[in-house]
Amino acid sequence: MKDNDYKPKQLLTKREREVFELLVQDKTTKEIAQELFISQKTVRNHISNVMYKNCR
Repeated sequence: MKDNDYKPKQLLTKREREVFELLVQDKTTKEIAQELFISQKTVRNHISNVMYKNCR
C-alpha cells in the first residue's frame, strides 16, 4: 500500500457531524430535527453517539 492511498477513518459519520454543527450553533433538538427531517429522538441518539465517541 502506498502512503498516498491511506485514508484515516472518520471519527464521526456525516449525519453526526451535521447534527453536531447545528448543536454548536445553539439550535434545539427540535430545530435540528426539523432542519434535517429526522425525529427528535434520532437527534438525541446522534448527540449521544458523538459524546460517546469523544469520551473513549
